[in-house]
Amino acid sequence: MRYLSLLLIPILLWGCDKKSIFQGPNFYSDGFELYRSSDDLIDGQDEKWSFFQNTVEGNQILIDTTKFHSGKQSLKFVGGQTEDILSKASINKQFMAFWEGDIVSIDFWIYLAGTAPLEWLFIFDLEEQTAIGAGPGMRLALVEGKILLEHKFNNPNVAQEGNGILFPRNQWVNIRFEAELSQQKDGYVKVYQDDILIIDRENWKTLPSDFLYNTQGTQGRYSQIEFGATANPSEEDVVMYVDDVLVEVIE
Repeated sequence: MRYLSLLLIPILLWGCDKKSIFQGPNFYSDGFELYRSSDDLIDGQDEKWSFFQNTVEGNQILIDTTKFHSGKQSLKFVGGQTEDILSKASINKQFMAFWEGDIVSIDFWIYLAGTAPLEWLFIFDLEEQTAIGAGPGMRLALVEGKILLEHKFNNPNVAQEGNGILFPRNQWVNIRFEAELSQQKDGYVKVYQDDILIIDRENWKTLPSDFLYNTQGTQGRYSQIEFGATANPSEEDVVMYVDDVLVEVIE
């Protein structure tokens, strides 16, 4: 019993102290109006965005003045096709704090150019950052022309019921992702496309269990958001615009 008690002490302290250890904002918004170039997006202090991912030569992230949802600018992502590595053209913000029990809302506008099929193109991730490899989380993908929710931990994907609703191309589309974070099966996740509820899953595990040194566990929170072509395994080039990002915890 004495050894069991010794084991329980750090676990209890961890549960009590992790919010003070892993502090961070739970709100961020950006309309991409205040930048001259994409270099201005990264300030090195994580007050703005944290870093870009351009994994293929020729991939680009640009401030664009030709297509925008509001204002006069948006963020443009150009992702080339690849055969040997996963093509990414995305922007990330780290060191945030969305805790178990929080209801997280992520609202953004996206314009996906062209008509070529982009199977398993990922457009947004909410995840736990890790030092090595990809952390667990939830992300939205385009599958058979429709939005699907994929979990980056041991939980089934969530597709639209019935025939679903196609994702429009060559026009601005509003996506709103809402999730109550839970390590048990009592959370929920909802996805709206142009104010239409397309994914609705109740009594759902939306946050994996805590494992401090395991890439498939969390510290009881998600801490990173990612937008753009967060992964493009397709054989097609991607041109995407993102505008009016709003990330917040709601009541």
